[in-house]
Amino acid sequence: MFWVYFIGPAILFSIDKLVSLSRKRTEISVIRAEKLPSDVTYIEFKRPQDFDYKSGQWVKIACASISAGEFHPFTLTSAPYEDTLSVHIRALGPWTWKMRGIFDPVNLKEEPYPKLYLDGPYGAGQQDWYRFDISVLVGAGIGVTPYASILKDFVKMSAIKNTYKMKCQKLYFIWVTGSHRHFEWLIDILQEVERVDTKGLVEIEIFITKFFQNYDLRTAMMFICEEYFQKLSMGKSVFTGLKAKTHFGRPQLVEMMQHIHKCNPQVRNVGVFSCGPHGITKSVERACNEAGKTTKALFKHHYENF
Repeated sequence: MFWVYFIGPAILFSIDKLVSLSRKRTEISVIRAEKLPSDVTYIEFKRPQDFDYKSGQWVKIACASISAGEFHPFTLTSAPYEDTLSVHIRALGPWTWKMRGIFDPVNLKEEPYPKLYLDGPYGAGQQDWYRFDISVLVGAGIGVTPYASILKDFVKMSAIKNTYKMKCQKLYFIWVTGSHRHFEWLIDILQEVERVDTKGLVEIEIFITKFFQNYDLRTAMMFICEEYFQKLSMGKSVFTGLKAKTHFGRPQLVEMMQHIHKCNPQVRNVGVFSCGPHGITKSVERACNEAGKTTKALFKHHYENF
């Protein structure tokens, strides 16, 4: 009788493989590559003709110099309105470390960039952010990657909304990180978002957790420095250079959801999107449930785990 339980999953697995093999995998040319801090490599490549995607989606990439048939998934950090595609690859395993070495300018010298192969785009839960009047984005660890594309897309579309009707009117971005130095590239994007967002449609909160598990004297001094510097520098953080406030510790998510609803009492459906380790997505799920009980609003949670 074992085959009765085996045949269903086997059929689904076979269909998935057949669909995957039938997809068109496109050879793409790299335009620019850059080694960034924290073992991150930025790769920008030509956008294939008729390549349509939504912010928050991901692709599979293979490198000819490693193996043309070995594909790995990466979230696109470019926005749909841009003429090129880009990814930020953090070296965490053998394949990503090889990619970092291959695209190192020291190793390339005068040689052309190796060819890449692209498969996608693929859908993701994060891509439905625009379906809500208000969306809350919660990212932790490498889970912040999808929001680079979404934030850029939102501020661009908001700037031209007279010709492009968009349901989403406000974005809240909650970034939880052990250290902001792990994702310097994201800070660059957030600075650009703040520059373009002249209407204040994006609110950003940053929570640094790594060195502040216990509230000690060092935490107090950092907090005082942050408060003082923001007053002196027109509201900019001493740590990130952003207008967004930097907090030390973990976010009180229930209170944050309640506050968001208090600021937008007319909204009955709030889209909440979380991406990162299981711990953060579970915390967001609990916060949505608790906030829904006290505000009578529906906090619809979509999540992905990395």
